[in-house]
Amino acid sequence: MIDCDNNSSTFFGTDCNSTFLYAGLGNSTYNETQIDTGPEYLDPSYYSINYRIVGTVFQGIVFIVGVLGNIMVVIVVWQTRSMHTPTNCYLVSLSIADFMVLIASVPNEILAYYLLGDEWVWGRWGCAIFIFLQYLGINASSLSITAFTVERYIAICHPMKAQFICTVQRAKKIIYGVWIFACIYCSPWLFLTKTQPIYYKGYENMETCTFALSRNLYVGYFLADLVLFYILPLILSCVLYSLIARILFSNEIPKTPGKKNGTAANLNSGDSKKTSSSMNARVQNSMTTAPSNRKDYFRKFIHK
Repeated sequence: MIDCDNNSSTFFGTDCNSTFLYAGLGNSTYNETQIDTGPEYLDPSYYSINYRIVGTVFQGIVFIVGVLGNIMVVIVVWQTRSMHTPTNCYLVSLSIADFMVLIASVPNEILAYYLLGDEWVWGRWGCAIFIFLQYLGINASSLSITAFTVERYIAICHPMKAQFICTVQRAKKIIYGVWIFACIYCSPWLFLTKTQPIYYKGYENMETCTFALSRNLYVGYFLADLVLFYILPLILSCVLYSLIARILFSNEIPKTPGKKNGTAANLNSGDSKKTSSSMNARVQNSMTTAPSNRKDYFRKFIHK
């Protein structure tokens, strides 16, 4: 230690304001300078071969089946006029939202299996657009399912009102509103992400896609997502489907209509058919035999 009061010479010299690096000393009374060692270089890391193969196969199957299935739904409903119903309109909206999520997430996930660590290759705008599309597809999908549930509730529980409320034009307007609201709500994600450089030993000019602000500032946004697109739709769906189930099970519909109504109805219909056929036969016989009976009567009268 330096004796600054007696100015005695020590190993560090006699200058009490000398500059030196003292590792681990946080509250030193001496003037210290931090040596800038530059960015911290990480060791390169890759996924294992088995993980790459399994992940690529399964996610590739999900991607191909999901993309083709959603495209086929849109094409079939679009080209078949008889399928232009409110229910199918909501299904088309749901297919578009699912297609968007698949395009924005699965290819990047498969590509990440073969990249180094958290490397991002699509640049600043690619980071913003892909994150925006993922949240947009998820939120629009949740709203589409909720609108579909409300439409089913009205159609089943209020069939008279459904003729005026559940129309194709109204369904299209609701879907447009769902997508406009989802786009406006998710638009901040275009500015809440950024790319920043990452450093791996032996590699240069690499960057990753990350949050633009401190993660603590995203808590409110994530809670709003949870409430608006998960909790409220879940509660509403549970309530409406419970009402639908109550309406369906409260009707006097026998559980085995074949034994009760089916057989009886068949017998009754068979008896009625036999009765009607016998009545027709009698009418036809009377019409055909009436002239012959009249002739016989007149013949007998003349002979008398």
